[in-house]
Amino acid sequence: MSVTVRQACRGDLPHIIAIEEASFSVPWSHQSLAAELENPVAHYYVLEKDDGSVAGYADVWLIADEGQLANIAIHPSARGLGYGEILLRTAMEALFQAGCTSLFLEVRQSNAPAQGLYRKLGYEGVAVRKNYYSQPVEDACIMQCQKENYQWLSHSR
Repeated sequence: MSVTVRQACRGDLPHIIAIEEASFSVPWSHQSLAAELENPVAHYYVLEKDDGSVAGYADVWLIADEGQLANIAIHPSARGLGYGEILLRTAMEALFQAGCTSLFLEVRQSNAPAQGLYRKLGYEGVAVRKNYYSQPVEDACIMQCQKENYQWLSHSR
């Protein structure tokens, strides 16, 4: 099945909300998710399957030359298909092309699959944020990817 990554639009909001609520124990509010569509530093993407359904979204911020992965999720029914990597690569490469030199993110210490993907792309753990998450309370691993450490696909450069 082919997929397309494109800029999110207001019509995607119900899908983004559904994915958010299916993915996180403490989801972002509907208002926060909607506000990101208007956030001038946000680059909001959705991953759309060839049947037109939205399977995931990513929200990355670019402030000066620094990027932040604010939020990313793949619908539980679409996980394990490589969609997260496609979505994250698209978002990261867009930021790098826009002048970003370094990207940061926080991830639950227990989220080994996500950490594996981030390491595959060139992220490294740089710090721990104690008790960052709730329900359950858990530390966050802060990870950083420098543009020069990003693991480009041969066709992506």
